[in-house]
Amino acid sequence: QTFSIGAKRTGSGKITYSSSAKYVKVSSSGKVSISKNYVGKAKITIKVAKSGIYKETSKSIYVTVNPAGVKLSSLKNSSGKKMVVKWKRNSQVTGYQIQYSTSKSFKSGNKTVTVKGNKTLSKTISKLTKGKKYYVRVRTYKTVSKTNYYSSWSSSKYVTIKK
Repeated sequence: QTFSIGAKRTGSGKITYSSSAKYVKVSSSGKVSISKNYVGKAKITIKVAKSGIYKETSKSIYVTVNPAGVKLSSLKNSSGKKMVVKWKRNSQVTGYQIQYSTSKSFKSGNKTVTVKGNKTLSKTISKLTKGKKYYVRVRTYKTVSKTNYYSSWSSSKYVTIKK
């Protein structure tokens, strides 16, 4: 993952960059490179040296890197008013969150289930209502220094509870 900061200055003072995280590097031209499996928050400091009538100044920006998401692989109705949710594995994360709702837009009646550990790839959800349609989506999370970083939600699938 790379991007350019594009900092500009007035005057001729030299621009220098520094990063607070060793996995987030900034080149002398302002190009930011983030290591492949890095997740967390990094502070990038931009400093401009004194030149002519302009004083030395600095500005800090923060970059938050979230984990990669996963794909919802299957969703099936199971006997006893249950559904079985399965997803693809991401070995770099702490766990997964499953969200299900009777609303396609997930605006009301949401319930979220957290699955700790990245080795579990399925979850059975019970106590559902027969005849209702449930929409389900999944995302990953990684805990770094007691802070959880979440991926975006997967695309949703639905199942109608018949059994």
